[in-house]
Amino acid sequence: MSAYKYVILIGSSLVLMFLSSCRSSETTSNKPTRESLKSRIKEMEDSLKGLQVNIHEIKQIPNLTHFELINRLLDYYHNYPEDTYSAECLDKVHMKYSGMNIHQRAVQYADTLLDKFPKYVNRALVLESQGSAYDIFMQPRDTSKVRKYYTMLLQENPKMEKDKAAGIRDRLKHLDMNFDQFIEYKMQSIQLP
Repeated sequence: MSAYKYVILIGSSLVLMFLSSCRSSETTSNKPTRESLKSRIKEMEDSLKGLQVNIHEIKQIPNLTHFELINRLLDYYHNYPEDTYSAECLDKVHMKYSGMNIHQRAVQYADTLLDKFPKYVNRALVLESQGSAYDIFMQPRDTSKVRKYYTMLLQENPKMEKDKAAGIRDRLKHLDMNFDQFIEYKMQSIQLP
């Protein structure tokens, strides 16, 4: 099967699944079960993995596919906002938006995750992601947010690897520099005379 036909087949399947999910949610007033929502998420994640295997043939995974996964993850969160699996769903939404360079949405969902699930197992990674997003990707750059997230990261993780903690502290000392300037500064400081 040619790559074009493969993309058309997958795209058509996704559109049909999306339309089917919309229709079923309109016709029933019953709350979906955790298991059914998790199954729908796994189904979509498996589809994405299948596309990823064939990425050399299809070149790019259609954004509709990513948005369908985001919708399924958010569906779980909205139906079961207190469930611990909802934290993982929010993290995946955060990562999906970040991977698609939709950073404003990524930081919003990461903030929701940090607020609603303060004991989330991957909290340190989310804090680091937030600091980096505000430092590198958000325009205009918000140094107060960079400081907030990196400071929280350091305070909440006193046993962090020493080199990593030192790098974050150094970044905090030089927030007057944008990220590119900071990297250039770091490169100059390690060059041999």
